[in-house]
Amino acid sequence: MAKADLHLHTDFSDGLHSPRQVVQAASKSGVQIIAVTDHDTMEGAIRAKEYSLRRPDLRVEVILGEEVSTLNGHVIGLFMTQFVPPRLGAKRTVDLIHQQGGLAILAHPFHLYTGKNSGHPNAVEIIDQIPFDGIETINHGDALSSWSNKKAMKIIKKQRLAPIGCSDAHNSRFIGMGYTEFDGTTAEDLRSAILCRRTKPHYNRAWKINDILVHLKDSSSVLNRYRKAMAAIS
Repeated sequence: MAKADLHLHTDFSDGLHSPRQVVQAASKSGVQIIAVTDHDTMEGAIRAKEYSLRRPDLRVEVILGEEVSTLNGHVIGLFMTQFVPPRLGAKRTVDLIHQQGGLAILAHPFHLYTGKNSGHPNAVEIIDQIPFDGIETINHGDALSSWSNKKAMKIIKKQRLAPIGCSDAHNSRFIGMGYTEFDGTTAEDLRSAILCRRTKPHYNRAWKINDILVHLKDSSSVLNRYRKAMAAIS
């Protein structure tokens, strides 16, 4: 069984660390596969993948991803080859991800901030109309996420989707705090596991006081970076 963290950020959007630092941190965390999913850009993911290929000794495989800001909330694209523009409907976004051979994951559907635009339904409310491949049932992005994760887990009982565990790390310190376990060792093994709905989401560890203090300190910086990233695509 291998571990994959399929939702994390670099300083190409609202993350605090460079693609190189993210790959290095993933290696230390014991995660074998990561997907770099910056908001509405693939540049950080491309840089991270290039670095991982130059450093096979780190034993981290990087999947090209993107966290797309749709009208209905955030959607994660995995195994991407082309950038998907923001501010489309979630269904159209998922179609564009699938057209390039990618997989589409519904991100943090019950968190306080899902990223949806005013006047549009949340993607989870119209999930029957959108061909998602998986749903984040563990998003370890903050210390208050356990409640929303429990709600997301209930969706799996109604929808045949792969359960996905992620850190949603904006600070490389938190990479691997949430992860997806699967049979195999490679990104292609992971793809097969998602398509066959044979993934297992996990917490690596609970939030500790020091983690919470670091997260609170980071929050204002992360928020400012996110606002700048959104303004850049306006």
